[in-house]
Amino acid sequence: MTSIPNILPFRETILLVAGAGLLCHLVYKKTETHEPSHAVVLLLVLPLCFAPFVVQHVRGIVEGVLITLFIYWTTLLSSVVAYRLSPWHPLAQYPGPLGCKVTKFWCALIALGGKQHVYYSELHKRYGDVVRVGPNELSVRDVNMVVPLMGPSGLPKGPFWDGRIPEKEIIRPMISIRNKADHTRRRRPWTRAFSTTALKDYEEIITRRSTQLVEHLGNQKGVIDLAQWIAYFSYDFSNDLAFGGGSEMMRHGDVNGLWHILEEGQVHAIFMSHVPWLGALAFRYPMFVKEFKAFRSYAQNRGIMRHKLGSQFRDLYHHLMDEGDVATTKPTIAEAVSDGGLAIIAGSDTTSTALANMFFFLLSNPDTYRRLQAEIDSLGEDIMDYNKQPHLPYLSGAINESLRLYPPVLSGSQRAVGRGTSGQQIGPYYVAEGTSVFIPTYSLHRDPRYFSPLPDGFVPERWLGRDQQIKLRPDLFKSESAVNHIVDAFIPFSLGPSGCVGKTLAWMEMRMVTCLLFHNFEMELEKGYDVNAWHLDICDYFVMKKGKLPIKLSPRR
Repeated sequence: MTSIPNILPFRETILLVAGAGLLCHLVYKKTETHEPSHAVVLLLVLPLCFAPFVVQHVRGIVEGVLITLFIYWTTLLSSVVAYRLSPWHPLAQYPGPLGCKVTKFWCALIALGGKQHVYYSELHKRYGDVVRVGPNELSVRDVNMVVPLMGPSGLPKGPFWDGRIPEKEIIRPMISIRNKADHTRRRRPWTRAFSTTALKDYEEIITRRSTQLVEHLGNQKGVIDLAQWIAYFSYDFSNDLAFGGGSEMMRHGDVNGLWHILEEGQVHAIFMSHVPWLGALAFRYPMFVKEFKAFRSYAQNRGIMRHKLGSQFRDLYHHLMDEGDVATTKPTIAEAVSDGGLAIIAGSDTTSTALANMFFFLLSNPDTYRRLQAEIDSLGEDIMDYNKQPHLPYLSGAINESLRLYPPVLSGSQRAVGRGTSGQQIGPYYVAEGTSVFIPTYSLHRDPRYFSPLPDGFVPERWLGRDQQIKLRPDLFKSESAVNHIVDAFIPFSLGPSGCVGKTLAWMEMRMVTCLLFHNFEMELEKGYDVNAWHLDICDYFVMKKGKLPIKLSPRR
């Protein structure tokens, strides 16, 4: 290296390098760039421009370069940490753990363990209704924030999905679209697909698949994993719904490993969701997106086959592709395929999880099991009547109660205040621009201010009328002053324009499967099964991952 005239003393040289590190922080704060080329320039090229000045004061080139990089990077990181912990940070007024304030990697690592829902619950018990869970993110456990945050005039979605979808993915699934206008446009065919008329078309599919589930279970011997069988049922039905068929897991099992791909992909994706810029970088390299690509390839193949062969009934693809010619703007095949794949994931994971949780709670509580069994038996020959099943109040209470205790999306859906908006008043709180906010559903549902007595207990009676509550559980409901039941705090399907559009269909599935299983079988947990294992096995990877539910079946006379 050519000798450079000694322009600055060592002290001023070090200050110059440190100043460049501070400048880098300002650039990142302003642009939030994560382009690899930009990162190379900001994190490597820029500090190396000052290395020749440092080399003059040390014993060699390598030492000078290392000292330059150390000073530059240390200054950059120190500046970032100091700002995030300073009283000048926009979220400085909100309490939270030190690790959460400093970096999102803190919660990302916790999420990998699958217990982020429990962590958020503990934070709210310690810090109150508003907790800072990231440098620019708040968790809010307050019913007064539900409608302002997620209702018709609520906030758009946050950057959560940016870490789960490749940046170069031109056609994103509807659930990941952050622009409210684009989301509204893409949601219209979904709304038609789940209209009252369309739901009638799906009754035959639910009946056929539910009956098939009963037949397969009737052929099993010994102890079975009911959670796995319900997952197979739900996946088969979701494929029928999305693309007119193509899956037979109940018949053949997971021979292609698709269920494994879905579950493993969720584990990796939850980490990237907490650190979206890292997810954006990772998706540039094939080794990090094999699960995503495998399922996307499956969905594309199913979409192509459905497009060529058509369907014997009006499935979801019929509406997504506007085969009825009712839309003013024709959707593209890419949009229909992308959203069809979304329907398989969203429909199978959430519904199977809700059903598995409910059966666990019922089998763990013999009194509630017998009450529900008696109510279902009252249908007699009308056991499969879709018009009469909704009028079973105890069944509705059992489903609601399991959804309250374990909503399929345990930590809720993230929203964000856009940059350049000067912040926004959301309910009783002011939230600065660039801040992500979410309501942790698991924590909200178990808050005694909204659901008591026994906010952590399985009590289907809390969803019944006052007279039935006193009749069935006088020990809990005799004193009206001890009862809280705030339904506005019950949001298992989210809410507003981004709420679950398939909610009614999910209810139809859950009712039919429950009625048929109770009608045909006596069920009991495997002898010696530790009920705590169910709770320990539950993991929050945005959608819930559950363990085994070993039960013994016997035919009912």
